[in-house]
This record gives sequence, structure tokens and C-alpha cells, in this order.
Amino acid sequence: MNKNFTLEVIKVLLLFFFVLLMGINILQLNNMENRLILSASKIESILETNKQTMISIEKLNSKIQSGVSVKNGSNNGTEDKKTPQPEARKWLHPEVKNYLVEEKDFVLTPPEAKTDGVIVRYYGTDPKGFNPLTVNDANLSECIKNYASESFATHHRNNPSLWRPMLAERVEITDDYKEYTIYLRKDVKWHKPAVDWSNPRYDWLKGDHYVTSKDVKFTIDLILNPQVECASKRNYYQDLEYCKVLDDYTVIFRWKTKTYNSINFTLGLEPIPEFVYGYDEYGKPYPKENLGLKFNEHWYNMKFVGCGAYEFVSYEPGVAIKLKRNEEYYDEKPAIKELVWLIYGDTVQNVLKMKSKELDFIGLTSTQYREEILNGKADSPFKNGQIHHQKFLVSSYSYIGWNADNFIFSDKRVRKAMTYAFNRKLLLENVFLGLGELTSGPFFVKAPAYDQNIKPYDFNLETAKTLLSEAGWKDIDNDGILEKNIKGEVKEFEFSLLSFGRSAEWKAAINIYKEDLLKLGIKMNIQTLDWAVMQKRMEDREFDAYTGSWTLPWEQDPYQIWHSSQADQPKSSNRIGFRNKEVDKLIEELRSTFEQEQRIKLYHKIHAIIHEEEPYTFFYSSMAVYTWQDYVKRVMLSKLRPHADSSPWYIDKSGMATDSGGK
Repeated sequence: MNKNFTLEVIKVLLLFFFVLLMGINILQLNNMENRLILSASKIESILETNKQTMISIEKLNSKIQSGVSVKNGSNNGTEDKKTPQPEARKWLHPEVKNYLVEEKDFVLTPPEAKTDGVIVRYYGTDPKGFNPLTVNDANLSECIKNYASESFATHHRNNPSLWRPMLAERVEITDDYKEYTIYLRKDVKWHKPAVDWSNPRYDWLKGDHYVTSKDVKFTIDLILNPQVECASKRNYYQDLEYCKVLDDYTVIFRWKTKTYNSINFTLGLEPIPEFVYGYDEYGKPYPKENLGLKFNEHWYNMKFVGCGAYEFVSYEPGVAIKLKRNEEYYDEKPAIKELVWLIYGDTVQNVLKMKSKELDFIGLTSTQYREEILNGKADSPFKNGQIHHQKFLVSSYSYIGWNADNFIFSDKRVRKAMTYAFNRKLLLENVFLGLGELTSGPFFVKAPAYDQNIKPYDFNLETAKTLLSEAGWKDIDNDGILEKNIKGEVKEFEFSLLSFGRSAEWKAAINIYKEDLLKLGIKMNIQTLDWAVMQKRMEDREFDAYTGSWTLPWEQDPYQIWHSSQADQPKSSNRIGFRNKEVDKLIEELRSTFEQEQRIKLYHKIHAIIHEEEPYTFFYSSMAVYTWQDYVKRVMLSKLRPHADSSPWYIDKSGMATDSGGK
């Protein structure tokens, strides 16, 4: 019995020890599992950290490749300037120097600039539209495209002979200026179109769309498409042999011959987005056979989409056009957050709106300059420091254009007589208060292309009368009006002059002109029109004569306005029908000439012939009087157009007690 009892005790003890060992093993396994879980968690954390680090490195590398500086510092909410890009991409011609040069001597947005300002300026009357190719209008170029669109490159601000990169990071020019290899940046997005995103109709437009070679080719194809109403631009590219896409971000422009202006025409191209302009409003692509016709009347024509530092927000007819800063812009952002362009016809309101701070910047007319600055009271904001001003000779000229296809003005003696009868010196001094310089030809009066030895014709009614008589115009029936026998029919010398109806100075000038013409027996009827109506009349060539003005680029190509081939193109800039074979040859030679002294000689020969032919009565290059509120800081006027580019400016109202403008 004792033996059995002892065996039972041993069994119990063995069972106890077995259970104890099992418990210890389970505890150890549990601890091991916890340690494994903890280790796995740590490994997962390390992997996630590594993933984020790799993402950061990729972003950093992307910035470096795109040329954006990655220095520390916020720069007041704007990105630092781009830095030279490393050769992360493969170049087709690595031995060729990049034609583009970084602009290192200009800071767009200084550290002290406020970055939340709104600037309100005057646009003028309602635009005809915003189509980037078919609308040839200075306001669209200077007020909208200058801020919202972007070219491959642009001139340096302080040294316009150099080109700085924009959409292109590198340009290789080979084969004696006949081939341009363009490497686009890979980080430039098109703006989001200004549509009603709550409407499912526009779902096809959603997402990010990058500027690619496809957009470049699409743009060139449209410009060269004879269906597209852009004759003024098409002439730039008539010598382009082809535009070839190599990949999404590399494109080649090949020119048929070596031409000087191929530099401007290539680097200055502003691509337009194929994802918008290649489709109808429902996202259906336009057929190739009528793409040009559809583009002319595109559903997005009353809005604008680009890829620049500002994006189009809205257009309310008769009220305003609004742009806002593009916060995804690839380069240094401008300080001013919003641009507002007010639309109204009566420029008299400009001064009142400046005094009430509803406007921040305007150009004064001659009358306003006399009343507010020359003769203004001491306590006027234009005199007491609240509003600043600066006079600036504008790169442009004003003129009267004569329709050479009209039987009256087909004779150059008549055109010259019309100029002798236009008292330019008196009108500039008394009506325009000396704000400008008289001009005698088709180039900016301060440019090397302008021949200073060619003087404007003096006012002389007797000389005008002699020229008219030589051209066959006489007062046949003694009624005080000149007549001429045209193919057996007696015609009176009577014509209509179209003029922009909002300029008080031009109204006064042409009324004085009308009186002087009447002394010669010429009856001039004045038609004052709103700009949109007048522009259409000029484009359709429904005029005898008109008052006009050309704004001029840094490097002017006379082909657009003066080559005979453009005289018969619909909606071309040679709307007066000027045709001259000698001028054609000089223009063509100018396009292929690179040596500057020879170019100047060619310009001067063109100037002399046009002065003799007098297709325009050239008037003057205007002196603008720009004015701005004291809180508009760092105003600088550019030698390039637009002269009043607000990109480097900023708004600082911190010292103002109240904001009476309500902005």
C-alpha cells in the first residue's frame, strides 16, 4: 500500500512538473511572439520611413532636374528662382551650348514683398474674345497672355539680346540656324479650365494635364492650317519645313532656310493646350478635316487657358476680367495674388476711380495729364504724393491708314497730299500736349531700324493742293468739293474715316483735320466706333481710312504688315493693301541677314520707300503717363512690351489707416 501511495505521489509530482514546464514554455513562446510582433512593427516603421525618405529624394531630384532652387527659406510664400539644371536628360547635341541663359541679375519677388495683394487696372472696352491665335489685339497680349501664357523662352529684362528659359530648359541651335532642338520642362501643368465643375459635362477635363510636345505640334498645325483665321501669325511660320515630335518633352523645329527671325519665331512660340482646343464642349475630338473651322468658333473662345504665372478666373462683360496667381507655377511666383481688369468705355472715369482708390494703376490721357498734373491743385492726390507718376516713351506709333484698294487712295500723290494736310506738329503740341515724338516711318522712333535722317512731311496745304491736282482732282463744278473723272463717271472726293470713339484727343485731332481737308475741297465723314466693332471693320476691310496704332516688339519683322503677300490674306495686318515689289525683296533679304549693320541698312531702305509711298500718314510715338497708388510698390517700367508689367510689383497697404477702395 505504501508502495502504491509512493507511486501515486511520484505521478502527481511528475504531472505537476510537466504542467509547470508547459506553462514556462507557453510563457516563453508568448514573450517570443510579442518580441516578434514588436520587431515586425519596428521593421515596418523603418520601411515606411525609408519609403518617405525615397519619396522626398525623388521630389528633391525632380526639383533639381526641373531647375527649381531648393534652398532653405520660405521667400514669403514664393519659390526661389530656378537654378541651372544638371544634365539629367540626354541631349541630342551635347557639344552644342545651350542657347538659353539664366537671368541671374533680376529678382522677381524680393523678400520684403507682401504676397497677398490685389491690383486693379483698366482694360478698356469688352474684348472680341480670348482665342489665343485668331484674336490679334494688344490688350489680349499685354493684359492676359503676358500673365497667363508662356513661351519656350523670353528676353532678359535687363539685356534683351539674351534669352532666358521658360517652358524650355534647353535649346540647341544647329545647321546654321536652321534646326532648333527644344527640350521642354517636365513639370509644367496647364491651368484648370474655368468651367462649372459641378456639371458632369466637363468631367472629361478633370485631372492634371502637362505641357508636352503634343501641344507644341498641335499649335503649329493650327497656325499653318489655312482654315484658321490667323494670317498675322501664319506668315511667321511659312518658312518652317517641319515641327517634329521626338518624345513627350523634346521637339525639333526645322526651317527651310537660314532666317534671322527664326530665333524669335521659334523661341517665342506660345503653345496652346490640345486637351481643350482639340475637342468640343462634350469632350469629342474635332475631325481633322474641319478642325480649323471649329477652332475659329471654339466653345472656349470667351475664356482663356494657359500655363503661366496667373490663371484666368472669369470674364463678366462690361464689368471685369479676373486672373489669380497660379500656385502650382513651376518658377518663382509673382507677389501680387490677383489681377483685376475693369471694363468700361469712358476713360474719364479713370481719374475718378484713381482718386477713390477703385483703381491702382492707370495711364493718363493728354487731357487728364494737363488737368491733374500740370494744372492740378496742390492738395490733389496726383500732386501730394498719394499717387505717383512717370512719363515713358512707348514702343509704338500711331497713324492714319489709307485703303490702297479704294480708287481715291490708290494714288501715292493723294496719300502724300493727305499727310501734308495733317498738321502733325500742331496737333502733337496742342492736343496731345507734346507727349510723344513725331514719326515718319514704320519703326519705333528710338530703334536703330528707324532712319533719323528721314523727317516727317511738314504741314503745307499748298503742296497738298498741287499733288491733288497732279493726281487729277479738281473742282470741276465749282461747288468747293474736288471731283475726278473715273472711267467716264465723275466722282467727288468724299470718304469716311473710322476712329476709336473713346479718345477725346483723337476726336479733337480729326475734327481739326476735317476742317483743313475741307479747305482743299475734300469731304471727310467721321465714324467713331467702339473698339470691337472697329476692329472687325478693319479686319473685313470695310473702310476708306482709319486711325490706328501698332505696338512694336524688340525685334521687328516688317513682313506681317508690309509684304505684298499679306495684302490679300483674310484678316491680315496688311489690311490697307500695300504692295511694293522692292519692299518685298528688302523684307525677304532682311529675314536672311544676321549682320547687324547690314540689317540696319535694309531697315533704312524700307523706311525710305514707305515714306515715299505714304501708305500711312505716320503721326507719332506716344509718351505714356503712368500713374499708381502709393501702396503699389516696386513699380518698374520695362523697355520690352508690356512696359507696365506688374509681375515684379507688390501691394503694401500696411501703412494705411483705412482702405477706401474696398479691396
